Amino acid sequence: MSSSPDPVRTAAVRDDLVRGRSGSVTTRALNLLGVLVVTYWSVRTGTATGQPVWAWAVGAVALAAWVLRVAARRERVLLVAAWVMVVAGAAVVVATGAVAVAVPLVGVVVLAASARQPSWAGPVAAVVALVEVAATAVPADVPVTLVLGSGGGLVLAAVVGFSRRQTRLVEDRTRQAEAEQQRAELLADRSRAAREVHDVLAHSLGGLVLQLDAVEALLEAGRVDEAARRAGAARALAASGLAEARRAVHALRDDTAVPASQPVDLAGLVDAHRAFGGVLTTRGDLGLPSVGAAHRAVVVAAAREALSNARRHAPGRPVELSVRAAGPTVDLTVTNALDPRLAPSGVGAGFGAGLGLAGMRERFAELGDDSSVTTGVVDGSFVVAMRVPATTDEAGERA
Repeated sequence: MSSSPDPVRTAAVRDDLVRGRSGSVTTRALNLLGVLVVTYWSVRTGTATGQPVWAWAVGAVALAAWVLRVAARRERVLLVAAWVMVVAGAAVVVATGAVAVAVPLVGVVVLAASARQPSWAGPVAAVVALVEVAATAVPADVPVTLVLGSGGGLVLAAVVGFSRRQTRLVEDRTRQAEAEQQRAELLADRSRAAREVHDVLAHSLGGLVLQLDAVEALLEAGRVDEAARRAGAARALAASGLAEARRAVHALRDDTAVPASQPVDLAGLVDAHRAFGGVLTTRGDLGLPSVGAAHRAVVVAAAREALSNARRHAPGRPVELSVRAAGPTVDLTVTNALDPRLAPSGVGAGFGAGLGLAGMRERFAELGDDSSVTTGVVDGSFVVAMRVPATTDEAGERA
């Protein structure tokens, strides 16, 4: 089974290409200056000491690889050039009197810092270079300090490269975390927008459909006066829904704006449900005195959704809304009887189907405590059961 690539490592590799090919003008200039300095002193030293032909050739290859690393843009070419710098450069360190040690040092730093290479690439490159230096130093009878100095430099180069590698990975992880946070905030905003739109359209349009259905039925029965009153109520409801939609859009454009006007207490919901012709009985204190403001708003929104669903999916069936304070918690239940002969159908029946319940759960989850909501069919009735923590009257007023 193949695994998906690590996005952090992928981003690090992508950045590595830019850095590895010496993307900035300053870095390119410094690299080219290093090539010129090493070339000058290598030629001067080689001429004075009579270097063998192989040393000239290998040294030229090492310097050419350095230039290629500066100029190349393909990832594979960059890494191959770095390995050539290590192998060829280390071979002529002794022949140039340690002048050429800068070439393998740069190669080791590049390999150790590359996210494309495994983490052991830098240390292995340093060991390979050190072995070459030691192997060429024995027959040349050079001071051991040259070998030790070169070895120390190679170890330091590996450490510096590895440190750069880790710094880049941390930066990439930080950028990825910030991107994920922005994405989560965007999704949260979209979810909030969906809830606001659903609250306005599903409830206002759902109620409007019921009113118009009633108007149609009254007209068919010849009860024109009652139909006219219902039509007036439908018009008022449509105007109210339009105003709420405008307020919702304004609230979504401005986080500090007041959200769309909706009933903010259970009593208002009860009155609205009965005005739509619903049969509703209540039990308990609808004022929710022991529930804080934030929790009360969530409970009222959930109750509004439950009553709206009852009107749409079980019109004319009795609904019960009960509130019960149970020690440290307050339970609120909305129960509406289902008619097995009725299925969601007709204009507006499926509007926002499922979105309201999802938004209900999201609101409770955003409270961040033990508050909960469950929904489902129990004994032929659809039940929405909510539970929120109770507070003292004084705390509830401050909330």
